[in-house]
Parts: sequence; C-alpha cells; structure tokens
Amino acid sequence: MCREYSSIPASVYDQAWQAAYRHKWIESERQGRDLGHAAIKDWSRLHFKRFYRWCHWLHLTGQQWFQEFPASQFNSVMDPRDEIERQVIHCFWDGQENLEIFLSAHGCGWPIERVRVVLSTLGINEARLSPLVK
Repeated sequence: MCREYSSIPASVYDQAWQAAYRHKWIESERQGRDLGHAAIKDWSRLHFKRFYRWCHWLHLTGQQWFQEFPASQFNSVMDPRDEIERQVIHCFWDGQENLEIFLSAHGCGWPIERVRVVLSTLGINEARLSPLVK
C-alpha cells in the first residue's frame, strides 16, 4: 500500500488517489463500464479513513515518512508489549477517536493517565486528514 521509507517524504493523498483509481478501474472492469467519479467517491467513503490511519501507523513506527503528518510523530511509537498501549492501538485501528477511546478506557478500568500518554503519542487529532472527495 505505502512504499518503503526514504529520505523523501511520501504523500498520503498521492497514494490514496492511486488506490482510488485502482478501485475505479477494478470496479469498472467488473461492471463492464466506466464508473467515473462515483467509484472514486465510493473508495473515499469506504476506505480513506483506514488507509490514512495505516499510513499514519507507518509514520509513527518509522517505516515511512509522510508529509501530511507532524515530523515530531515520526518513529514515536512506544513499547507494543505494554497492554494498555496495545488496547489503545486496537481502538485506533478500529477507527475510534480520542473521546471514544477514553470512554472505553473508563468502562474497562484502564489507567486514564496511561491512556492519555498513549493517545498523546498517537496524535490522532493532529493527524486527521480530510477525505479525497465527499
């Protein structure tokens, strides 16, 4: 999905457009007609959030630098053996936002200060991107 790390920053949007156009081509071939802009909108609606979160994860783990994310977040993930961090990252992958994660943490009895530290490192709010098209 995203290329290997290099000193040149990648672009989430460039790679998302490539993925969206692949989706358009595949779906158009499947239906035997050009689906046009509707297929791009479909990909954006169905896949963009997970796609950019994946790219954000690659940025956080130092696997690929993306220009859309803060430089301070590059290679900043902590210890994945930590149970709270794993739980919060699982919520992150489920597409949850900070408030939802805090509510889950409270309901599960996780230490809120530790959850706050992990969320601060993930920087979900600072890394939020707008979809390709609406």
